[in-house]
Amino acid sequence: MTITMKRTQPRSAARRAAPWLAGAWALAFGALSGLALLGRIPAPWVPTDASPLSGLSGAQMSGAVGVAALLALAAGAVGVATQDRRTRRRTGRLLIVVGLVVALVVSDVRALMFLGYLPQILLALVGTGPGAGQLGWDIVLDAGAGLAHAVGGLATVVAGIGLLERAEPSGRLDWGRWARWGRPAVAVAAVVPLLYAVTRIAWAVGVPLGIRREMLDELGEGRWAGLGLALFAVVGSALTCGLIARWGEVFWRWVPRVGGREVPVAMALMPGLLVAGAVTSAGLSFWRMIVGGDLASVPGATEDWAAWAPETLWPLWGVALAVACLAYLGRRTSADPREISAKSAKSIR
Repeated sequence: MTITMKRTQPRSAARRAAPWLAGAWALAFGALSGLALLGRIPAPWVPTDASPLSGLSGAQMSGAVGVAALLALAAGAVGVATQDRRTRRRTGRLLIVVGLVVALVVSDVRALMFLGYLPQILLALVGTGPGAGQLGWDIVLDAGAGLAHAVGGLATVVAGIGLLERAEPSGRLDWGRWARWGRPAVAVAAVVPLLYAVTRIAWAVGVPLGIRREMLDELGEGRWAGLGLALFAVVGSALTCGLIARWGEVFWRWVPRVGGREVPVAMALMPGLLVAGAVTSAGLSFWRMIVGGDLASVPGATEDWAAWAPETLWPLWGVALAVACLAYLGRRTSADPREISAKSAKSIR
């Protein structure tokens, strides 16, 4: 026996909010970059040595961000105003390209730093944890700006996809072709962060895995910050498995209020894509240092491989996670509703 049941549609609140978030990012950083170029304020975003754009000055970066913001605003306005499908496709593709550049290149390792250290930042605010009494607000705000670029870039990409959908006669894109890549992509995206986590957990318990004992001693209390990042990676790995698991589609029955209901697609998709962009950008930053001969700036340099080697796999992690998210989207939105059995339908009631 089968029961027909309507599948979750991709038109979510997050999708509707994406153009507004993209516009907010473009207006805010476009205005700040313009004021910086006029000499009224300091550059709002200065590339670090680890940034893929580290060769740019603060003024040059302001110019680049300003151009990206103007392109996003112009393409978004044209795409919404026009009824021509070809124009919508072109502006949609332009928004996707601009968003990817912002999320992966403009936003560097600082976006992932903010996400990874957020639990420790919150603990430090109440006076506990390894960061208590050592919280530098300038560093927090700088990393927060990196996250703002990551969010703004992702929102711009989603807004571009929305224009591509509006250019289709059916009003939607077919994501089903990605579904076949779900399991291999999840396998890669779940394993890579664990390779990083193993080293940091070992350091926290006093085992100098991949580094010299001297470096472990020099880390001191910093080992606990690394443990926090490791636990963040472990949780992320577990959540990634949900992209192919039943509990990634239906809330567990014991969860208050929502138990047994379908998981909104955007609840899994948007955080997954945000993390995918952040880890890819961070991984590109490490590769820029390696290619540019600046690896010596990383603590431990080449003598302590575990201090930097796991990070070189982060672009692979990010790409695999993005593919896993698209496969999840394809499976959730393209499946035939008649495939849901009476048993599955009962669990959702």
